[in-house]
Amino acid sequence: MSTGSSEALELSGEREVQAVALLLLLSEGVRGRYSASSLLGLREGVVRGLYGKLKELGYVEARRGGARITELGRRWLAERLRLRGILGAKLLEEVEAWGSKYAGAAASLEREVRRVVAARDAAVRGGAAMALIVKRSAGGFYLPLVEEYDLEAGAPGVCRALEGLPEGRSYLVVLGESLYACVRGLLSAAAAAEGG
Repeated sequence: MSTGSSEALELSGEREVQAVALLLLLSEGVRGRYSASSLLGLREGVVRGLYGKLKELGYVEARRGGARITELGRRWLAERLRLRGILGAKLLEEVEAWGSKYAGAAASLEREVRRVVAARDAAVRGGAAMALIVKRSAGGFYLPLVEEYDLEAGAPGVCRALEGLPEGRSYLVVLGESLYACVRGLLSAAAAAEGG
């Protein structure tokens, strides 16, 4: 199978975002429908339909206890992310930041985010509670415009999450109530950041 245009049409819009979220989750290990539904914050019927479609396309394979992403699925996911300028991304099932716990999604970007407010607003419109645009220096990760702020002290989980991503020009961290809302916000923010 290829990741050609006819398949891309079958997974477009909201369905594509759902597929990206599910494949990011499956990149971390085998998951059943119920577990994936609960973690992503999507109805079980939506996840069941996604599993069926992704299996049909060869992006996941069913296993005892759940499904896992295939190599073809990894390539499709990487291409979808790359189209938005994302070098690498991962889900954060629970991250502590500023004394609260959130679900989240983090990504390294190939470009510097110049439209910070537009990127943040796009993430929030996508369903996230907040979005952080983060940079990296020899001293660690920091928030542009407030470089003196100790990000490690305020949001240590965010810094740990960013450590495992490929090195990028900028990083996006999107936090919210559900992983799906965070992925939707992350993809929206990356698209808005690409525009500037």
